[in-house]
Amino acid sequence: MSGQSSLVITIDTEPDNQWTMPAPGAERPALTFANTRGLARLVDFLDSRATPGTWLTSYSVARDPESVRQLRRAAASGHEIGGHLHAWETPPFTETDALAHPYIFEYDAATRLAKLRSVTQALSDAFGTRPLSYRAGRWGIDEIEMSNLTAMGYTIDTSVVPGHDFSRSKGLARGGPDFRGHLTAAPVQPYRVGGLWEAPASAATIGLLGSTALGAILSRNLSYRLDLPSRAAGRLLRGSGLSGLVWVRPLMHTRAELVRAANMLARRGARIINVMFHSSEAFAGSSPRSRTAADVERFYGDLASIVDAVKEFAHVKPRTLQDAVAAL
Repeated sequence: MSGQSSLVITIDTEPDNQWTMPAPGAERPALTFANTRGLARLVDFLDSRATPGTWLTSYSVARDPESVRQLRRAAASGHEIGGHLHAWETPPFTETDALAHPYIFEYDAATRLAKLRSVTQALSDAFGTRPLSYRAGRWGIDEIEMSNLTAMGYTIDTSVVPGHDFSRSKGLARGGPDFRGHLTAAPVQPYRVGGLWEAPASAATIGLLGSTALGAILSRNLSYRLDLPSRAAGRLLRGSGLSGLVWVRPLMHTRAELVRAANMLARRGARIINVMFHSSEAFAGSSPRSRTAADVERFYGDLASIVDAVKEFAHVKPRTLQDAVAAL
């Protein structure tokens, strides 16, 4: 392997309960921020491994003073603060916000641009600098949003998950994007979309056929979806030892699968190994994935195993997302 690669940790930084739906006719419950006000352990963990995080931060977190204090501490030690837009928790608010968890592309052109301006301004106010990196809430990216991001001064998007299909996950009326066509036998590298770099979240095929086009096809057609039959089929394919699609994300697969996929990406020349998770997954009781203290310990064990394994490769250097793209 020649040339340097980057290990990037991208963190969707958001309230504990933004996914909670109210009872019919009731207002949404007030947002809570236990996980973002308790980020010290996660910041210290990343600092201890000289691995800066890129904190893709939602509007309400940027307007919560204690959460901002925690994130300023991270920024002071070399971490990056970026943008993360949940349309339903970002002004200007509409009746649509209270009905579901809409994708940004379900709003009219003026409203979606105004919401992007709001989150960008909130981040600028909180941290004294305009964000450059961005991830769409619910992975809801499209060409219009790419154009809006460029107009707002963003230079990097990381809203693509290769091989994954979110079309069955409904917003108000529409489903999410289908990224199955992005999965190839080779690592998915960063690429340009107009004025933006796209730096996909890292997913890879493993198994006897994992590095082949056939393995990619099998994994793509039995990809991650929200329905149980597709998940079961994906587990069977991975369990067969032939091929399996692994999203390199703590708590998503077995630890051995996560490490194997991350190592494969490093060996095969991925320019950016992009490990994502939600801030709430590092704090007990604020995520469905981390309901208990034991779940949180598993999260930290998974993350440590991924980071430590990838850093064994001399050509891989931990970077923020902004620095990783600059290194391209």
